[in-house]
Amino acid sequence: MEWDSKAVDEFIKMPLDKIAKENAKVFAEKVARRNRSDKVTLKEIEETKKVNFARVPEEVRNKEFEKRIAEGETDLRERMVEEARDILAREIDLFNVELCHAQYFRCGNQNIEVRELKREVEQKLRELKVTEMIADLIPEGKRIMAHDRFTVSISGCANSCTGPEARPFGVAGMAKPTVTDTDCSECFTCVDGCSRHAILIRNKRPEIDITLCDCCGSCVKSCPNGVFAYENTGYRIFVGGSFGRFHQVGYELFKMANKETLFRALEASIEFIREGSLGEESLTSIINRLGVAPIFQKI
Repeated sequence: MEWDSKAVDEFIKMPLDKIAKENAKVFAEKVARRNRSDKVTLKEIEETKKVNFARVPEEVRNKEFEKRIAEGETDLRERMVEEARDILAREIDLFNVELCHAQYFRCGNQNIEVRELKREVEQKLRELKVTEMIADLIPEGKRIMAHDRFTVSISGCANSCTGPEARPFGVAGMAKPTVTDTDCSECFTCVDGCSRHAILIRNKRPEIDITLCDCCGSCVKSCPNGVFAYENTGYRIFVGGSFGRFHQVGYELFKMANKETLFRALEASIEFIREGSLGEESLTSIINRLGVAPIFQKI
């Protein structure tokens, strides 16, 4: 959306931290859409300031900034201007896609490529206009907060380092093992390494108890003889989790799904929010109220 030059100048001067300023930009553009305008003007900025400084006045925040400058942050204003210009120059998303440590290096437990999946998920969420949806669901006169953002959590393996089961939408990489015809040396590496005790050696051959196996893939990775192989790899999908004070484990939509099903589930979850939300209600809250069945029906 376009911004009037005077609106840009006022936005840059607003004494807000980075996330609050990102949210303020989305809020101003939301107000412009409501005003049926394709440009943010001073009118929208004034309403944005009114909402963002309702609890702590702009004058008080400016005094806080001046105190920080006096205490040694001499470049604070310059950093604030640079940060604001950066925010205006890019698209702001009201969603977070969290990744496990595999985003930094090749993890030995990794079953899926998390960085590419993150890019694909972000693209899908933008196609679904999630940012506009969330902004428009928030009541008029209420500022956009950090916790209003929709969270997708992605872990590369069954260890679930990012806690996908406790997020509104979570994904963990799964790898289902199978036993090949390769001779087993009975070294018991697979048995000792299985955290779920799902493997035993019988008649000189390993057997997998699929009711215990959580598809971590460790047996395939650790076997020195190649006795195990991947039957298939995919995604374990959770919805309706919550982290923090009202912690709850979400529902498992699928234990092993392909990428097409993953994105169908993501789209169905977003549609569920759009159609079922009462105001700014989260996906987890909607599921607690209406159940998870409507998401399955959409898929």
